[in-house]
Amino acid sequence: MKKLCTLLLLISSICSYSQEKKTAVSDTKNIETKGTSLKFSSNSVKELESIEWNDLKSVFESNNEDEIVNLIFEIDLNESENKFKGSFTVSGKTKNIDALIVKAKKMVKGLINIAKNYKNN
Repeated sequence: MKKLCTLLLLISSICSYSQEKKTAVSDTKNIETKGTSLKFSSNSVKELESIEWNDLKSVFESNNEDEIVNLIFEIDLNESENKFKGSFTVSGKTKNIDALIVKAKKMVKGLINIAKNYKNN
């Protein structure tokens, strides 16, 4: 009888303490992130040619209009004979993101043309 009572007491205590209490999360907040800089680093011309320009705008859409954003583009051709490296940065306010993207497209095209010349040498 002692063993049965001890066993029942042990089982009931294990069961009662093993139950989890569901607690409500008290500090659930909507967290926003702000991107102020986006860097594209590449080691081939094909990677620069495959940039999705339409997606760039969505990266900075949660920023304030007057925040400064940077678009950085780099290429490093270690396999080329001259080991070409090139980079540039386009900066401006978030409200002018369309103009920044147009400017970046032109500069990336120029960087691609220069890199192709070094790649062929």
